[in-house]
Amino acid sequence: MRVRDVMSSPAVVVAPRTSVKQAAAVLDERGFTCLPVVDADGKLAGAVSEADLLMDRFPPDPRIPVVERREREVGATVSDVMTTDVLTVAPDDEVSVVLAALHVEGHRSVPVVEAGAVVGVVTYRDLVHALARDDALIAADVQRRLDLYSGAAHWTVSVRGGEVTLGDERRDPIDRNVALRVAESVLGVLACRFAD
Repeated sequence: MRVRDVMSSPAVVVAPRTSVKQAAAVLDERGFTCLPVVDADGKLAGAVSEADLLMDRFPPDPRIPVVERREREVGATVSDVMTTDVLTVAPDDEVSVVLAALHVEGHRSVPVVEAGAVVGVVTYRDLVHALARDDALIAADVQRRLDLYSGAAHWTVSVRGGEVTLGDERRDPIDRNVALRVAESVLGVLACRFAD
């Protein structure tokens, strides 16, 4: 399964000149944890996370004497607080590779970039959505795509727990290889095999 199959698109993005307050409102309203930041040309300039927006934002404990408080410089715009070294993925990247990268980097989302422009975002929620997809919907989608490939009634499809079993009487290795790739590209397919 490819990133383009699971990503949320179009991506919700903010500009570098967006105020921290406005960016926080977008995160709050949408339930996101991070937003891609794009320049005037739509190219990725960075990302701003909840942590970036919150850093030094709240006043210190009022019980601390004023002479002991340090002066805080708090950024007013997204460009003041964003991260510029951003993990990105491409639409044709494998979902399994993206999931591993998210885990290793400790991120919950990643911008999908094509030719420098943000075309979507992949979040854990997108991946959970794919995992939770109903088996009957998966089976119908796989069947439809295989019928388009080689005609109706060539393949039988059954799905259990996201695992697809394909059946055919021809047992042609080239057809089977293509059918396997077609089935694996369907949202929610976790594994694919042939009935023996």
